[in-house]
Amino acid sequence: MFVDSCQKNRRLSLYQQVFKNIYTHIIMSKHPSLWYTVILPTLFFQLALSMGAPFIPLYARELGSSLGLATLMGAGVFFGQALLDLPGGWLVHRYGEKTIMVLGGLILLFSALLRLLFPLILSLGLSILLTGAGTSLLWLARMSWLKHEIRGVERGQAMSKVGGALRIANIAGPLMGGFIAEHASYLSLFAAQGTLFLCSTAFMIWKVQPTPVPQVSYRLSIEKTHQVWQKNWRNILAAGAGIAGLTVLRTSREILIPLWGKEVGLGEALVGIVIFSGALVDASFFWLSGLVMTRWGRKPAAIMCTVGLGLAIGLLPLATGFVGLVALSCLAGLSNALGAGINLTISGDLAPRQHPAAFLSLWRFFMGFAAFGGPALAATTIRLVGESAAPPLMTFLGAIGVVVMGYGMRNHNK
Repeated sequence: MFVDSCQKNRRLSLYQQVFKNIYTHIIMSKHPSLWYTVILPTLFFQLALSMGAPFIPLYARELGSSLGLATLMGAGVFFGQALLDLPGGWLVHRYGEKTIMVLGGLILLFSALLRLLFPLILSLGLSILLTGAGTSLLWLARMSWLKHEIRGVERGQAMSKVGGALRIANIAGPLMGGFIAEHASYLSLFAAQGTLFLCSTAFMIWKVQPTPVPQVSYRLSIEKTHQVWQKNWRNILAAGAGIAGLTVLRTSREILIPLWGKEVGLGEALVGIVIFSGALVDASFFWLSGLVMTRWGRKPAAIMCTVGLGLAIGLLPLATGFVGLVALSCLAGLSNALGAGINLTISGDLAPRQHPAAFLSLWRFFMGFAAFGGPALAATTIRLVGESAAPPLMTFLGAIGVVVMGYGMRNHNK
């Protein structure tokens, strides 16, 4: 009885800490304008994405696709992102942050309408690619806008508020999406997504102030990237291989766990709870990443994150019901928390200090193809061998990244 009471008190204390962090980083803001320019648009945009992303493969299955094609559909958003990552940096530089931000929002709105109005496999695939393209433009423009408009310590505070909004959306989205899909319909889910995309775009049109278009040529950023590559190419390759392996596991987690839930007989609402459980653990322990990176450096954080995710994905074939999937989802969430922000941190460490846009666009481009390539390989494996072979293969790819990063990358401690 006493032990149960202590465990209950510890759980309550953990949840209180999570909500205290959310309150501190989002509600208590020294810049009220951030609510309208950044926080609410980010919350609406990410909520729409997290409502739909786990259920796109399940919807593809409902439309009659094979398990392999459904896996590929789930990864299509990352292919769409990769296609726009390179030109996206130039577009932001050429036309300004607000214009590209709004363009990204309109593309996302159109992608939701396409899914809503044309319930066909072909239109679903096109809408997924458009979702990735819109997401890429929106994020590139938003990060550039924050860099120009909010400086120094205030930018760090603003980014923490954006991170808080993302965590709220990632926790609530799967629950909402699963409930709507199972108890209403997938079309209702897509209508809800479109409404949230519309709200996000409206705030950006209404509240975001345009920034001056830079006069410096984008070619200067390309030259800086070339110089950094010549001086540090071995370290960049090793770090890129490690983050690519981690990216494969992260995207596989988002696709294979929901699909596995459906394969073992769970409904959309229970699949939503499985995803919610992992997201809650992820959001509760994201602070561990900063602790590990501060004490031991970037490389140990990335390796610990990759090993934990690889274990969670590799054990999927052993999960035969709701409880097992929740346990693996929580393990994946805890592992992912160990690497919170690791991709942005390592790419920022490696990028040139001045004019980093071209380097970051290239980095996002290659990581986008890693995000798509892993699930695409999983889809091929499912088609040729069977669904049980895909999770161990993703774990193997992550392990390759760990080995290359472990032996070839210098550890950054600050």
